[in-house]
Amino acid sequence: MFASEKTFVDALANSLPDGAILALSALSFGVIGGLIAVLANRLWFRRWSERADYDNKLGDSAHTSMLGFTAFVLALLISNGLSTLSQTEKAVRAEASSIYRLGRELDAIGPSADAAKQALVSYAQNVAGDEWRRLATLPVSLSPLAQKNLDDLWTALRALPDKNGEAAPLRPDVRAELSKLTSQIETFRSARLSAATVNIPDDFWILLVLFVIAASVLSGRDTARHFGIQINMMHMSAIGLAVGMVVILDNPFRGETRIGPEIIGQVWTP
Repeated sequence: MFASEKTFVDALANSLPDGAILALSALSFGVIGGLIAVLANRLWFRRWSERADYDNKLGDSAHTSMLGFTAFVLALLISNGLSTLSQTEKAVRAEASSIYRLGRELDAIGPSADAAKQALVSYAQNVAGDEWRRLATLPVSLSPLAQKNLDDLWTALRALPDKNGEAAPLRPDVRAELSKLTSQIETFRSARLSAATVNIPDDFWILLVLFVIAASVLSGRDTARHFGIQINMMHMSAIGLAVGMVVILDNPFRGETRIGPEIIGQVWTP
């Protein structure tokens, strides 16, 4: 899809529930597929109303192949979407775990780590609020507010004193653990951006549309009665349902079927 079509689909997926997206996709493909079949019959196949058995067999074979190619491409796209959703949710939960562990370490240090803890809390809040919204809409981007929180966190960690009043010195292994957890948070954050930008290549969409059009054209080989037209539209609607699933799964941070921001936003909520 081109940029304008991607923007339209993105806005649609963010504004409509999943059921409405599936219904709209099924209806669109059913109506358009049926219309293409009727037009193909009237404008093209009626020129050759007399056909040999070999021609009919060849048409049936080509029609079946086009439907098979369409199903194969859709299966790949849906499988990729489900895999991305699952892997991204796992990474988000790991990020939430790192945030919680870092907060626990900072609490154990005491008052000298208050600035770092506040930066961490603000980071979690801005990720759940501003950054999640940015990841769900085009153009996908990370939150500058969350980035500032991370910068403040690093600054506060570097400023931690070797000793905290009368407490024991801050051991080197503790500093190393704080840096490790913060680095993990940054890595998981980059992974979230990658998951949101791994869009389906335009070539796949073009291939899918061409297969669907070819299958619809071949459905018009013979003049269909009302029953045949209804069957063809139901067939195309089923393909439309699968396309709707691809749209729903295309971005793991968008729509109803998404990874919820509360995983990070409520990391300290009991």
